[in-house]
Amino acid sequence: MLPPIDEAVLKNNPDFDRLYKTVTGSLLNPDGSSRSNDPTAKKRDAVREELRAHRLKATKQHLLRRAIVSAASPPKQQQQQSQPQQPHHRQTRSMQQPRTSASTSTSASTSALPPEILDLLLLLSPLLSNANTMPASSLTLLLSRPPFSDLPTHFPALASAISSTLTRQASALARVLNPHTNPSYIHRSIPTLAASTASLKTSVSCATLSLSRSRQRATHDLTTHLSRHAQALAALIRILESKHGPSARSAELRAADAGLETQTWALAAEALLWDVRRTVYPPEARRALTNYRRHLGDARMRAADAIRVREAELEDYGVAVVEGHEHEGDEAKERTMREMARVWREMEARLDEVRGDLDRLG
Repeated sequence: MLPPIDEAVLKNNPDFDRLYKTVTGSLLNPDGSSRSNDPTAKKRDAVREELRAHRLKATKQHLLRRAIVSAASPPKQQQQQSQPQQPHHRQTRSMQQPRTSASTSTSASTSALPPEILDLLLLLSPLLSNANTMPASSLTLLLSRPPFSDLPTHFPALASAISSTLTRQASALARVLNPHTNPSYIHRSIPTLAASTASLKTSVSCATLSLSRSRQRATHDLTTHLSRHAQALAALIRILESKHGPSARSAELRAADAGLETQTWALAAEALLWDVRRTVYPPEARRALTNYRRHLGDARMRAADAIRVREAELEDYGVAVVEGHEHEGDEAKERTMREMARVWREMEARLDEVRGDLDRLG
């Protein structure tokens, strides 16, 4: 989510206001991601979809392992986890009766599983967790020995037990999302769990953004109200000062007198400054400074003439200069001159090497 900006900041900084509107309006989505007009958006979408597929696969594996562990847990723990609290209202007690019966039937079905099925359930979760890290020979040896060698035979019973566990867990989630639904019809909400969760997340995000904007507007309104309150207090203070006329006028007259005295001293200091300048810069010094200024003007003219001469020489080398900035001129000529300069530098470097070699040999 993009951070909200105070309206006073946007109003006091017009350039930043335009930049913020451009970024939030055409470049970024409300969640901070780039819009579809970005050239790399397709690549990011592909990576995001691949990541989503991996997350979905990992989630499925995690849910399967948890379901296997829950299906293999003792019936007492399942009965304690699924047993609801005793309600006080009669209507609530009547709605909770199907739930209690369902949990009792589930625990009874789990306790009715044969020992070989329970052994497989207890061993499947560690096997699925460590199958990726186990050597192929060890995995083959485990699958070829009991109880994993009987896995195809007991697979329907295993699937039934795991399916009932997943249904019970999904029913618990559906009961959380639909607290006012009759427990006997709660299984109908299981297929819509993903859509309901996504819509809840979206609504929470929108509500958070709306709350942040509301807080921002409330803060802006509060600062505006406080500034107006301060202005009202200042006006009230001025009115109260005007009521106390003699003391206020006396202070104002004293301030005006001090201001006039300050202006008098400023004029005296300025007159003294001119006297000091007249003493420091006699007529001879002023004439010398005038001649020097004329000399500087002549030097500026000579510098301008020299610049024009250098610009003409640069044009001969293929570089056009307009108002002190280099522009493209004759590119072929410029390239030729640069190549000649490079060759000249290389020849000078080689001559220096030869002179050094001659010096060492001499």
